[in-house]
Amino acid sequence: MAAFDQIVEGVKEVLRMSGEIKRLADAVRELGTEVRDIDRRLVRIETMAELAQAARATKRLPPKN
Repeated sequence: MAAFDQIVEGVKEVLRMSGEIKRLADAVRELGTEVRDIDRRLVRIETMAELAQAARATKRLPPKN
């Protein structure tokens, strides 16, 4: 009976681990979505900074002669 009890406990542990793996997979999926959102926002900020630098460079007055 001791061997049977160990097998049952092993199966229970596998089922617990399976649930935990599913929960972690969902969390990773959610984090992936957040990372993509942050990446898009960062690209927009970088673009605004580059456009501001380009506009600043073109507004400079020519040197006096």
